[in-house]
Amino acid sequence: MKFDLRPYDLFLFDVDGTIAETEGLGHLPAFNAAFEKHAIPWRWDAQVYRELLKITGGFERLKSYRSVQGINPGNDQFPSDELLKSVHLTKNQIYGELMQAGKVVARPGLINFINQISEHGKSWGVVTTTSYSNWNSLWRSVLKNEIQQIPLVVICGEDVVKKKPDPEAYLLAIEKMGVEPNICLAIEDSDNGLLSARQAGLEVLAMRSQFFFDAQFSGAKLIANEFSELHPIF
Repeated sequence: MKFDLRPYDLFLFDVDGTIAETEGLGHLPAFNAAFEKHAIPWRWDAQVYRELLKITGGFERLKSYRSVQGINPGNDQFPSDELLKSVHLTKNQIYGELMQAGKVVARPGLINFINQISEHGKSWGVVTTTSYSNWNSLWRSVLKNEIQQIPLVVICGEDVVKKKPDPEAYLLAIEKMGVEPNICLAIEDSDNGLLSARQAGLEVLAMRSQFFFDAQFSGAKLIANEFSELHPIF
């Protein structure tokens, strides 16, 4: 699949599901392990988690799931915000351990795609609303030793007030870089991510992933199944 990348100088990657299939291999088992550790009787299967992924942000997903359980505040089994924050921290720690154990690998062709960007004098960055700890775990364990050039910009969930599909994260990235959105290409795996990038004025390369395989990706410049099927034109 040929793709003309000559109009773009900066490539901004989403993380979860885009750089690696972290959701099913990392985040989901880490959530369930954290529930068990904190003695919360919740267990998420792939179908439940797929619905929850429509909400960006792990802590936000926890609160959303709590809201549909029909448990009233004051009930002994009602997990407070403080408890859910602790669960989220534990989950991120477990996620880091899974990264170190090699449970997650980069998506096919991703490493070569990023290295080609560097070889042609272009730059790449990260625009995600996952946490810095999750990004750092993935960077250290999966990418750092394989990527020729470090990301020029990294925007994570702690940097923004509003998460995707709000455009804040992308607007912040292009502001930090001092560039125009038309020279940037966003790479996303979800409709929420695509909406975020498009509202910020960026074109989007959409990559289908485990939990968003049937996303519509309306307005995407190109839709692909894997980076390995792309034949970039520089």
